[in-house]
Amino acid sequence: MDKMKFVELAAPREVRVREVKIPRPGHGEVLVRLKACAICTLERRLFTGEQKIGYPLVFGHEVSGEVVEVGEGVLSDLQPGEPVVLDLLNRCGECPFCRTGHSNQCENKFDPGLPVLGGMAQYVLRPARQVFRIDGKVGFLRATLTEPLSDCVHSLMRTRLSPDMKVMVIGAGTMGLLHLAIVKHYGMFCAVSDVHPSKLETAASLGADRTIDISVEEPAGVLRESVGPKGVDVVIVTAPGKEAVEEALDVVGTLGIIVLFSANPEGIRIELDPNVIHYRELTVTGSESRTEKDFHQAVSLQNAGDMRLEKLVSAVFPIAEAQRAMEASLDPTLYRVVVAMDETVIREFEDLGGV
Repeated sequence: MDKMKFVELAAPREVRVREVKIPRPGHGEVLVRLKACAICTLERRLFTGEQKIGYPLVFGHEVSGEVVEVGEGVLSDLQPGEPVVLDLLNRCGECPFCRTGHSNQCENKFDPGLPVLGGMAQYVLRPARQVFRIDGKVGFLRATLTEPLSDCVHSLMRTRLSPDMKVMVIGAGTMGLLHLAIVKHYGMFCAVSDVHPSKLETAASLGADRTIDISVEEPAGVLRESVGPKGVDVVIVTAPGKEAVEEALDVVGTLGIIVLFSANPEGIRIELDPNVIHYRELTVTGSESRTEKDFHQAVSLQNAGDMRLEKLVSAVFPIAEAQRAMEASLDPTLYRVVVAMDETVIREFEDLGGV
């Protein structure tokens, strides 16, 4: 077979499955047969038209697959058949941010002259530096969460995290629970708050030391019982909205750090007493995307084998039903929705208890 299927976003909410010739690797390139592509917030914004890069577009960047062919000039020892994940967010490598190790802030990451995304396809061709070997025991389904896991690595590294710190995550969606998984991997205390009891149940099953239903509980009071009057050292805000930021300011302890991980709708404003920041020496920072180093560290976390991320995949659709998959991904009660490029990942989902 010399043809492959790919999913093209032709216009907002208009997805079509097309065919094209399978490419061959050139110098320094690796051809990967993709197995699965998870749908994240970026893809949802592109699908609804809230964000535009340009049409038509092959979107998707949370992917896993296996090596098919390695081109000449590849320095790593990648071999055909090996399971891999790919860093598909391209960076120019030339702007001041890329040159100083902050490629997540690349000035040209959506430049039309660079390959953009491209993960919702049966095959993809990329430079070897974007291809990361992953342990086969992770599985293709869980491996799709490596890219968003790397975003959370970047977020937590903004806090100068250390084992004695106590962490709170506001929001028990996919990204909130990926933060939780990393914190618990290192054996640290982590509380999670949300308004959905079912999501808090998932947080508890992933090891949250305390879950807080903010519709019926007052977070600061609950945390005083769990960690004492000092409060938590780190608060990661993965839920949008003014209330989430205000909650973070209420629960963070003196010398604490707040990371605004989630993007917010336009027009959100908060009132802040600067003396709270001044006298308590608080740090408030943001976190955007990730660097190559963060991605490498996320692969290492996955290979450790204790992340249990299968709970964060809610549904799997075959590539022929990509339109349905995109529409399903807009349901806020779901975690990740995955597009499967062949039957392998559908069977894997069933074996892990998916329906």
